[in-house]
Amino acid sequence: MLTPVTQEWLQMLSLYGWIWIIPIVERLFPLNKQPFVRSGMINDLIHTYHRLHLHSMLNAAFVAWLVTYAQRHAGQGAYLQGSLANVHWTWSFFALLLMGHITFYVAHYYSHKIPLLWEFHRVHHSSVTLDSFSTSRFHVIDKALFAAPYLMLVTYFQPDPALIFLYISFRDFWGRYGHGNIKDAHWLGYFVSNPKFHRWHHSNHPEAIDKNFSGEFNFMDYMFGTAYYPKERIPDNFGETGYSNNIIVQHYRPFVDIYNIAKKDGVMALFRKPKPKQTSQTAQE
Repeated sequence: MLTPVTQEWLQMLSLYGWIWIIPIVERLFPLNKQPFVRSGMINDLIHTYHRLHLHSMLNAAFVAWLVTYAQRHAGQGAYLQGSLANVHWTWSFFALLLMGHITFYVAHYYSHKIPLLWEFHRVHHSSVTLDSFSTSRFHVIDKALFAAPYLMLVTYFQPDPALIFLYISFRDFWGRYGHGNIKDAHWLGYFVSNPKFHRWHHSNHPEAIDKNFSGEFNFMDYMFGTAYYPKERIPDNFGETGYSNNIIVQHYRPFVDIYNIAKKDGVMALFRKPKPKQTSQTAQE
């Protein structure tokens, strides 16, 4: 479906195009007044452009498995295995969007609810200034865990690998846009995870904690009651001021924090989120 030249252009646009196009849009149509050059910016650019993307190696292994298996066993195997191998590309791309949204929402939800996963995902939430450059701030384990369920599904159903590449390019663009400091129409947030909708997810406002888990489309947030999208307010408090902006520290600190949690509260504390402490007033009620 996609020629090698088209794939190369999409890859170049993903790596060097909208990463710099969206910051220009952020300056022209800002949602919040915030500086372009900010603390942690160099760290986030290293996250974006460094070549030791271990999660990409894992993802590439899954895609290579998909291509090889689809060539040898297209449409064969267990129930519905390979069912997307020979369908029209429109149905296949719709299935990719649906699988991508569901797996992202579930993985994202549990990365907030399970302390073991949260310590890795916490790196992504550590930036005190949210913009398109902070999109790339991820721990490699967190990134791989987000991608693995989706890639396992596409490996099972075997859609055209070119469509997978197209969808990943679309998702990369939407991630940059969703994290961008961009003012757009409020009504968009009722259908898609636009910048204002996703900024509430990153905010420290108590009423928005563990809300807005969607990646591109946000119907699951509204279905399961995890949407928070007030019309007249804009979030303005993000991240952790004490969290390091050093990419090396960001990759070893989760292991230290996990060890400390297990040592203090036991291993099972890594698998259940502690209940919020009751205030004296709440206890009386």
